[in-house]
Amino acid sequence: MRKQRRTGSMSVVVTKGPRVEQTGEMYCPHCGTQVQSNRCNVCGTVITTSNEEVSGAPELSGWWRRVGATLVDDILLFIPTYVVIMVVTAIIGLVGGTIAGLLLQGAYMVRFLARPAGQTIGNRLVDTYVRDATTGQVLTSQQVLRRWGFVAVYSLFGITGSMVGTSIVGAIGLVDCLYPLFNARKQTLHDKFAGTIVLRK
Repeated sequence: MRKQRRTGSMSVVVTKGPRVEQTGEMYCPHCGTQVQSNRCNVCGTVITTSNEEVSGAPELSGWWRRVGATLVDDILLFIPTYVVIMVVTAIIGLVGGTIAGLLLQGAYMVRFLARPAGQTIGNRLVDTYVRDATTGQVLTSQQVLRRWGFVAVYSLFGITGSMVGTSIVGAIGLVDCLYPLFNARKQTLHDKFAGTIVLRK
């Protein structure tokens, strides 16, 4: 039997059993959140033992959508970031210029992801949005900063110009990028650090 429930502004129709891991832990069949009851705290999915399809609840964003959103944002930010780095570097040096460029990108993320829509321009174009992984609510500015800060911190290793620094940036960046392919909730490392999740519309 199909049931319809409304959670805030989101209508959820669900009749599907949870995924049970070998550890005995149960996960929402729709967004992958670990569940302790018959209702997912993140997407609102009401879990039953039926095999019918889930309709109307948010879905986790796929890897390619995430890549697309990141590429769009990177292209939009490239020229402003480059200009800021060049100007600040000419005044106080490369380290200051790099930090200024990262701060510009961080401000962009906070400006868009801490809003109710939870979308950067890249997210809008690929129909994805970011939410708190535990509550499903809009992100706080601090949460967005933690999310971006994770990337910013390991990116700073590249300032040294050394083989070791470049290797660290490359290794962590690669793992961060590919992690959603192996994670039940399709989270990157910076998602896990900030407690966020990316959903598709």
